[in-house]
Amino acid sequence: MATGTAHRTPARPTTRKALLLALVTVLAGLSAALFATPAYAHATVVSTTPQANATVDTQPVEITVVFSEPVSPVAAQTWVVAPDGSRANSGDAVVRGNTLAYPLRAGLPNGTYLVGYRVISADGHPVPGGFTFSIGEPSASPPTAASLTGPDVDPTVDVLVQVNRGLAILGLALAIGPTLLLMTRWPAPRKGVLKLTATGLSTVAATAVIGLYLQAPYTTGSKLFAVSGEDVAAVVDSRFGQAMLLRLFAVLAGLPLLLLSLRRSPRKGDKWLLAVLGLALVVSWPLGGHATTSPVPPLTVVTDTVHVGAGAIWLGGLVALAVFLLRPALSDEAAEFMPVWSKWAFRLVAALAVAGVAQALIEISEPAALWETTYGRLVIAKAALFALLIGIASIARNALRGREPTEGLSGAENALLRRTMTVEIVLALAVVCVTAVLVQTTPARVAYADQQRSEAQPFSQRLSTKYYQLQVEVTPGEVGPNSLHLYAFAPDGTELDVLEWKATAALPSASLPPVAIELLELSPNHVTGEITLPSAGDWEFSFTLRVSKLDQATVTQSISIR
Repeated sequence: MATGTAHRTPARPTTRKALLLALVTVLAGLSAALFATPAYAHATVVSTTPQANATVDTQPVEITVVFSEPVSPVAAQTWVVAPDGSRANSGDAVVRGNTLAYPLRAGLPNGTYLVGYRVISADGHPVPGGFTFSIGEPSASPPTAASLTGPDVDPTVDVLVQVNRGLAILGLALAIGPTLLLMTRWPAPRKGVLKLTATGLSTVAATAVIGLYLQAPYTTGSKLFAVSGEDVAAVVDSRFGQAMLLRLFAVLAGLPLLLLSLRRSPRKGDKWLLAVLGLALVVSWPLGGHATTSPVPPLTVVTDTVHVGAGAIWLGGLVALAVFLLRPALSDEAAEFMPVWSKWAFRLVAALAVAGVAQALIEISEPAALWETTYGRLVIAKAALFALLIGIASIARNALRGREPTEGLSGAENALLRRTMTVEIVLALAVVCVTAVLVQTTPARVAYADQQRSEAQPFSQRLSTKYYQLQVEVTPGEVGPNSLHLYAFAPDGTELDVLEWKATAALPSASLPPVAIELLELSPNHVTGEITLPSAGDWEFSFTLRVSKLDQATVTQSISIR
């Protein structure tokens, strides 16, 4: 027995050094891969060919959708539907850089086509959508992109993902907050805090495994149990999956070392190794979320790491103090340790505030995005809860101000601290809930830019009179040059030959009188024209069609130009 011990004891420093070196290598590799990759956010559509709602005279060879970043398509939900309901694409869509391309079958009929897609952006969030275009002329009853039915994400999966992420943050708090207390001058019995730490690490590991599975139906849009092994494998191979694997590695490496080192007096090498493992654990949050997709990933990964780490230490420390230290039998120990915790808490709060402001400045590009996007409103809610939390914490801090550490806490002081810490914990849990929703929400800078872009869309609508139906298409529907296409149909939906066409555009709000649009006939029921719209606003378009020697009618349509 003595001989075995003699052989094992010298090996421990070597083992710790090897583990530390391996972990640093993993972190360095992940960082290199991360920062060598361009920064992205939720993918948004930049352009499509053909344009949405456009009509082309001849069939294109392929359809392309250009995104703001490289994407991964979900093949089963990326397709083109012909006017008769059949598949128009000849094979699966392929990705070329930022472009998603659909090869089309030859000999497609005229009519309106529906293009659908579901892609996974760089930060692991699904982006579904679609648009229509027409070959030759629009169908009598054209489909719309709104006919892409079904929720973006199954509601059950969406709720479970958010709950799982909230539990993961709570587990992190219970793992690293009590650990920091135990590695310093913790005056109370250690057994209960050790169990709390082990519970936190186990929760982090369990939520990482569950998160890997839930990400599959979340990204594919399928039901909770309607995923394949290929779907899960794709998640493991993604940026999100790599972050979860790093989290699991940190837990599996840290748990036995933590239990070993905390059952005896911790050594300096143990502290350093636990610190690196703790950093690996915390950094897995920004690596698997929005931080890696900001305009400045190195900065946001650092600020997010500080934000998550400081918050987790604060919440975990509060729980350990409230449950295990603030007891009448430990009033002397509490009186000695609470001033130390008060100083730590002040620094943690300062780190939280600075990192939070830095994140907000990056993720919320414009002031209007703060109240006009879901992300911005969640940030406001989180800031309000944080401010309330600071106010409650100041009560406890003031109660300790000016007292001697050698004085034990009175019963009234102990009760006050327990009450204030309980409220702090409740508010901190509310912040965790808001954060769990926030990390699932499109960043404000992306959502606001998308919102601004969506306000300038091609216009497509069918107008009716007793003599005809008129399909009106204005592209791109924004200030500057625009193309106008007009298609005439009889009241029963068949093509209608038009004897004479007239079109004008006016902007009454700017006192711009009607301007005639020169029209070019492409077929008896189809004309086109070009017009430059110099100002944004609600333009009034007027169309007059003569369909016989005696029958003609005028229709007017207001079109918003951005």
